[in-house]
Amino acid sequence: MGEHRVAGLLNTVVIAAVAAVAYTDWVIVADVSLAYLYVLPVALCALVNPLPFTIALGAICTFLGDIFGPPAESLYWRVVHNIVYLASFLVVGFLVTLIARQRDRMADEVRRQRDAYERDLILAAQVQHRVLPKPLTLPGIDIAAEMKTARLLGGDYYDFFPVSDDVVDIVIADVSGKGAAAALLMPSLAVALRLRARELERPAEVIADLDEVLKQMTNSATFVTMFYARFNRVSRVLQYANAGHNPPVLLKAGSCETQLMDAAGGPILGILSGANYSDASITLAPGDILTLFTDGVTEQENEQGEEFSVDRLESVICREGSASAAEVVQHVSEAVAAFAGETEQADDLTLVVLKVL
Repeated sequence: MGEHRVAGLLNTVVIAAVAAVAYTDWVIVADVSLAYLYVLPVALCALVNPLPFTIALGAICTFLGDIFGPPAESLYWRVVHNIVYLASFLVVGFLVTLIARQRDRMADEVRRQRDAYERDLILAAQVQHRVLPKPLTLPGIDIAAEMKTARLLGGDYYDFFPVSDDVVDIVIADVSGKGAAAALLMPSLAVALRLRARELERPAEVIADLDEVLKQMTNSATFVTMFYARFNRVSRVLQYANAGHNPPVLLKAGSCETQLMDAAGGPILGILSGANYSDASITLAPGDILTLFTDGVTEQENEQGEEFSVDRLESVICREGSASAAEVVQHVSEAVAAFAGETEQADDLTLVVLKVL
């Protein structure tokens, strides 16, 4: 549709230019031929129209130059002038038509490559979502999650999976950057975690192991923040470690008392050699709600440039204290969207909610 509008606009300019040159040649300048000025509308015509249209316009311009220009000294010179002008118009039209065709071929190739790239991105996005965990139903816990990417591909990652009959691991991570580069790292992250989690006893050990894997896979410009938790459904003990990620929010049952889980951790993954990570643990009670999130939640801005913030997140979680994990995820996501209004989503938004039953 845009190309048709441009073509229509240029054709309007062509008609106006031909009329302006003819009028000037006829009325304003009586003793000098201005037929050479028809080269411009002929060239513009060749940019957007097939060659026959340009040939026809060249013939019309030659006729107008003959009619409105000063009279020739003889019939011979009149014919010569007309032949020279027509030949000039046709040469210019032909050359510009070649340029226009080459431009169109390049545009078609760009569109073809863009469409192929978009198809690849769609396939990659489908693979990315397949890596994310399926809904998990286990006695004693209610867990739900959501990831909304800022682009087709995202750099956030979350997972939850049982490592034994009584123990469930929960992880949320944010790869530096957005788009394809960050998204390509996510499946490798998932595979490495799943392979090593059952072999290691503590979240800090899992994070430290993954830190070494990332250093081998990426350069120092790529890093990952991560929160890793291990929850025992029988004892209700949550053991966790944080590698530079946003501390999750814990809402205590039956109240609006919240706390940030920032007691243990270490540096972000993939940067420092010999990084040390520590664990912390806490015993949860039935009704407690643990909300893991990426900065796409709290740093989402509204139209006034204000951020959603941890305080607003805590307020939403507090209002949903009696809701299910899936409802908490939905209401937080809706609250962020309502807060943003018309402001574009700037970063991937990921939420994982664990509710103890």
